[in-house]
Amino acid sequence: MRASQNLHPILVAGVGPIPPERPERLYAPGLRVWGMARELARAGHPVALALAGFGQAGGGRLELTHYAIEPDRHQPRLSEPRRVEISEDELPAELARAAEQAGARAMVSSTDLMNHALALAPSELPLWCDFFGDPMAEAQMLALRGGSDEGLARQWSLVAPALARADRLSGCSRDQSAALLGQLGAVGRLGRHTAFAPLVAVLPPWLEPIPIDLERPPLVRGTRAPEDAFIIVQTGGFNTWLDVDTLFEALERAMEACGRIHFAATGGAIAGHYGGGFERFAGRVAASPHRERFHLLGWLPVGQVPRVIHEADLGLNLDLACPEGRLGTRNRLLDWLGAGLAVISTPGCELAEQLGTLNYIELVGHADAAGAARAILSREADPAPARARAAAGAEYLRREHEAAFCLAPLLNWAAAPESAPDLLSYRAGDGTPSPLLEQARSASRAFGQGRREALRVARLEQKLAALEGSRWIRLALWLRGRQGLGSPEEP
Repeated sequence: MRASQNLHPILVAGVGPIPPERPERLYAPGLRVWGMARELARAGHPVALALAGFGQAGGGRLELTHYAIEPDRHQPRLSEPRRVEISEDELPAELARAAEQAGARAMVSSTDLMNHALALAPSELPLWCDFFGDPMAEAQMLALRGGSDEGLARQWSLVAPALARADRLSGCSRDQSAALLGQLGAVGRLGRHTAFAPLVAVLPPWLEPIPIDLERPPLVRGTRAPEDAFIIVQTGGFNTWLDVDTLFEALERAMEACGRIHFAATGGAIAGHYGGGFERFAGRVAASPHRERFHLLGWLPVGQVPRVIHEADLGLNLDLACPEGRLGTRNRLLDWLGAGLAVISTPGCELAEQLGTLNYIELVGHADAAGAARAILSREADPAPARARAAAGAEYLRREHEAAFCLAPLLNWAAAPESAPDLLSYRAGDGTPSPLLEQARSASRAFGQGRREALRVARLEQKLAALEGSRWIRLALWLRGRQGLGSPEEP
């Protein structure tokens, strides 16, 4: 299907890899941006897709991959990739150039990295910025794990310019979208021009089925575990919000009570982000008397993960009770329930609570290893009711969490993209932006200046320490003392 006149080209920018690239590992940002680009193309828009690699930010250089996606209402396909290596500072200009070359009428981005880059890009095209989870809440958990709050300022320097520039924003839940609205107020966007403007939308996570190869030999059942084992699975990264201690202790209790129970984990440490959670869990497993029933499979090729889910009897997701959980979501719940797998999860994120309220999954309390173990043993003793609920849940997800349905606000906006009324008025000279808005626009520059000053002071302190430790300086001070001159600090 060719695009009609009112279905115009759109630039979409995000962080890969994405499913069509058939990568060894898939992360949530790649699933998110691919779904957005694909559904825009299915709606009839020619899409210029620009992807940075996961974990590249902060290294100074980026490899950016450009694709063209021709509109097709069935299965849009990618062009051959065009790759460019640039510095991080060149990213805004590179994205603006890509939008201009594509003849784009609007720009869409996801992740703090790409939202920040398009906020700084030399373009006034209407811009939609998607935050899949709250970056400041994620920074909070990294601060907790790292024992330092230093990263908060850097994170705000990425988020604030996007809040100041975006014409529309979206989050993955109602709570996160409410938080985004509050953050817009903090940067001066809730003024007279936007009193009735729909600045923020909810784009819930959608079901992204991954094909399963049933011709492939089993990876756990009948190989690592007996044929009649009760297999509990977890897939994906051991992120900062995962309660690894409660997860381990619940499994230990259940294994102690039932010899059939085995646990298989695909995924693990998240390179370039956080590895401590998986290391802690693996350490506890190594010391367990039941360690032979823990199967830490590591990051499997994407096509093998559905095979492990197919072999399992239960999916187990135990989060910490933290703002990141409340403001984020869990794609793994969609992966498991969408495959008809029974699920036990903590509440916290909107998706888990929604599925628990509808009785498609079972919810257990935060930090309650005993309660989670009881729930596991109950499912092992009588799996049929949970399987029936999971089958009904899978049908519900196919209906209510279908990609085009979840992305309807974005698709409607993309058909007639508009600039936000406050930004449009300021560009026309109608009023002066709030000082809060100017501060948000310059947040990354201010952070960079502060960072450079801190590095300069640190280098000076290192030089001073080296001088004070020099044997020539120590000799001069000794001679000063011999001559009765005293130390330089004395009056």
